[in-house]
Amino acid sequence: MKIIKSLFGVVLIGLVTISARAEDVVHVSSLIPYENGEVANENVRKECDWNTTMPRYMAEESDERVKVEAQNFDKVTGKKLVLVATNLHTLGGGPWTGPKWLVLEGKLMQGNQLLGNFEVRRQTIGGSYRACSTLESLSEEIADDILEWLKAPGLNAKLGDAG
Repeated sequence: MKIIKSLFGVVLIGLVTISARAEDVVHVSSLIPYENGEVANENVRKECDWNTTMPRYMAEESDERVKVEAQNFDKVTGKKLVLVATNLHTLGGGPWTGPKWLVLEGKLMQGNQLLGNFEVRRQTIGGSYRACSTLESLSEEIADDILEWLKAPGLNAKLGDAG
């Protein structure tokens, strides 16, 4: 009888842990949109895919805390992280073309309730000789900043170089 009670206790603890973990999952769109047409030039929009690789990177690095939603992101009912690119500047040429940066705003939502929000900025003087590679590197740094913030989200946070 003691064995059965012990097994029941282990199973119950496991189910509670799985349920709690499911509630902690944050959904993110597979595409981070640009706030408007002035955020990035046409070449960056056509050639650079940082805004689709970054959500995947976040999911891979999150220990299953972030899930990428490829369709119907607006219909997600659980926690979701709404990201938008608000400012960026990049040129190829490494350190000879001056500073490069990427700025995002994020809102952690559950239904209509705002659970937290932030602005995150990463910048570099160097960067890669390819503009898209520089954005890719900056977006990975930003993803790491966001994953750290998700451990204890708050309001009006400044992440990365924004703080």
